[in-house]
Amino acid sequence: MEQKTGTSSAESGTESRPAGLIGAVDNVLRLLRLFEAHEMIRVNQVARDMGLSRSTVHRMLATLCHHRFVVQDDFSRAYKPGPALVDIGLSVVANMDIRALAHSALTRLRDETDETVHLATLRGAEVLYVDSVESNQVVRTGSRTGWTLPAHATAAGKALLAELGDDELAARYPLENLQAPTARAPQTLEELRKQLTDVRRLGYAVNNAESEADVSAVAAVVRDKRGRARAAIATTAPQSRVDGTWIASAAAATVRVARELGERID
Repeated sequence: MEQKTGTSSAESGTESRPAGLIGAVDNVLRLLRLFEAHEMIRVNQVARDMGLSRSTVHRMLATLCHHRFVVQDDFSRAYKPGPALVDIGLSVVANMDIRALAHSALTRLRDETDETVHLATLRGAEVLYVDSVESNQVVRTGSRTGWTLPAHATAAGKALLAELGDDELAARYPLENLQAPTARAPQTLEELRKQLTDVRRLGYAVNNAESEADVSAVAAVVRDKRGRARAAIATTAPQSRVDGTWIASAAAATVRVARELGERID
């Protein structure tokens, strides 16, 4: 809570690299950036351009193949971008598009509730806050843009987790016991499942001082025109202002704005 409380790295020489780089990681990232200029790459080409041995390049590409960042063409035996690499790129672009569309919606919700609002996406078992619009009140919750927090302890995270099936939820939470940022956060997977059942019934999620002791929130999922969950909008407030009336009013506004935003997303 606040109170106001040029050249690709694959082509650059080693002399231009800053100290402290991890060599193996640097080489893999330089290799992937070769796809900026080439539709496909070959072992000999990579070895020549990067000054590495063929055996080293083979191992790098084999590792990337295993994780589906590259795939080998059956006919030419050259390598091209794999589905994992493509999916990451498309996800980044999609999030950029959502943020651009969402900002005016966040501003409207902030003006209606006079509280700070956020746009968040799900990343594994965490939520990433990609945009925020702060309240104009003197005592307010601050921007969370760029923050990651445990999904099970946030309203935005629970709104998005409620969209998952049991198997996918278990894959993200393989252990029964959960880390709890505060004593009010769910501490077991069973407790989280019960809360997610309530989220599905109500159509919104509540964070009752679970991620931070002095902050509470409500959140609703943003579904695109095809019904796919793309993000969540959360309205947050200092715990001192939150009661049943506030939750009902903020949740109604948040659900409505999330629905209106989703109707604009393909």
